[in-house]
Amino acid sequence: MKRLLTLGLLAVLLTACSLGSTPAPTSEPTTPPIQIPQGGTLTIRTAQDISALHPWKPTTHVEAQMLGLLYRGLTKLDQDLAPQPDVASSWQSDSIGQTLTMTLRSDIRWHDDTPLTAADAAWTISAMQSISPTTPLLADIQGLVSNVTAPDATTLVLSLREPYAPLLSALSMPILPKHLFGQLSPVELDQLNLLTQPVGSGPFIFEERTAGSAISLIRNNQAVDGVPYLDRVAFVVAPDAQVAREAVRDGDLLAAELPWEQSQGLGSAVNAGHYAENGFYYLAFNMREGRIFNDMRVRQALALSLDLNTIVETAGPAAQGILSDHLPGTWVAPTGELPSRNLDKARELLDQAGWVLPEGATIRASNGITLSMTLYVRGDDQRRIEVAERIAAAASPIGFNLVVTPADFESVIRSKLVTPFDFDLALMSWGNSRVGGAPSYTAYDPDNFSLFHSSQIYQGVADGRPGLRNYGGFRNANFDNLSTAARAIYDTERRRELYQQTNAIIQSEYPYVFLWADRMPVALAKNVRSTQGEIRLNTANWLYNVQHWYLEQ
Repeated sequence: MKRLLTLGLLAVLLTACSLGSTPAPTSEPTTPPIQIPQGGTLTIRTAQDISALHPWKPTTHVEAQMLGLLYRGLTKLDQDLAPQPDVASSWQSDSIGQTLTMTLRSDIRWHDDTPLTAADAAWTISAMQSISPTTPLLADIQGLVSNVTAPDATTLVLSLREPYAPLLSALSMPILPKHLFGQLSPVELDQLNLLTQPVGSGPFIFEERTAGSAISLIRNNQAVDGVPYLDRVAFVVAPDAQVAREAVRDGDLLAAELPWEQSQGLGSAVNAGHYAENGFYYLAFNMREGRIFNDMRVRQALALSLDLNTIVETAGPAAQGILSDHLPGTWVAPTGELPSRNLDKARELLDQAGWVLPEGATIRASNGITLSMTLYVRGDDQRRIEVAERIAAAASPIGFNLVVTPADFESVIRSKLVTPFDFDLALMSWGNSRVGGAPSYTAYDPDNFSLFHSSQIYQGVADGRPGLRNYGGFRNANFDNLSTAARAIYDTERRRELYQQTNAIIQSEYPYVFLWADRMPVALAKNVRSTQGEIRLNTANWLYNVQHWYLEQ
């Protein structure tokens, strides 16, 4: 198997090009500093063959990485996933945040040497508005952008129905060339496969795809922010994780995301890191009037009964403790240690809330009602069941009686999360993605308005809004105000300050008890270096600034 991977890789890289040669320049290249080694191929694992590349709906992390090498957006996400200037060098909003004026660079050209202008960006946004809104990102663009114009080649004006700061990260999606795709119908745009006409504006240019084997990109010798030192980047198909592990260890693959087990013990020639996948596991409370967990003190008490470090260990070696839905490695992630178990404080809170322990009893009661409830958990996930049982055992000494109930998600648990919301406690998971499908950091934004803002609570039979996510019924006026402000301000640092405040509220009032996120390991050969310093492997955007990478001789 390993030999098949190696031979397949070599076959792809030797077909129609010489592995050791520099790609023929489209014109005179800008020569990097002589002391930095030039040339070579960065080989990156893809677990699946990529036969189609859709501009605004990447289905895997590798597809998103490939789009980032081939295309540019108005903005780009940095290593902490915060939006930064890209094709748009700057932007400003009007006083009410509903008009966003962007100034575009004039020095960027498509790979066919046509200038990239504001007309391309305006057409791209209009194209995104014309196709079926099958992802949250497309729904945002279509629901919030009322008009887009390009008064001149370097000016783009977006009119919005309301202020919306997450638009900046949405605009990191690829700008497409109007002169090539401007005549396509909405149906054709929705089905567009960029591998069939891959003219981008990024630091690398599409070279070829060999089905079932690899996709190779060559450097763009006209890249305005620095010609890459690498000759090529090749995404090599390696579906078997163990085969991929051996290829990384032996130097046949230089970069790979691997399952946790296969990422261990790769040897001294490989750097290893990991980032939290964009999803998490948590305890969800029903905080509605008349429910036990409507009292914040009872939520706090249950949280304080838990040894979160032990729970993370139970979840397995890939699990990482978290403090918020703003996960480690993202630009608003809270810092600090996991809350410590404190049974005395937990008992004190329950006493204050009127839940007392009758003489000789082990379960607390209040007004004839015992502190007993069902803890729902998916029955098809043994790991979650084991964590739920540990939670029930941890809460028992302070007088809770949690009955762990494995159940089918579709037929049982999902029905508890809609009216009449007949549950008290559930061990849940949340996978975040603006482009649909599996959890993804593509166009990431920390906006958690939909999870915790009180406007996202079901309002009764007349409320026909689908997919409301504040199913626990959390209400906090201060959170509402801060969250509303954070999604209306385009200043990243000010937003960071506001999210620090919302995180403090969430960590104090416990609409959720955050349990863990799973980590995605990243392996990179040590001879892959960067002129920008150490290559960070603790971020989903670990390919950031790859044009500055080189292979040390």
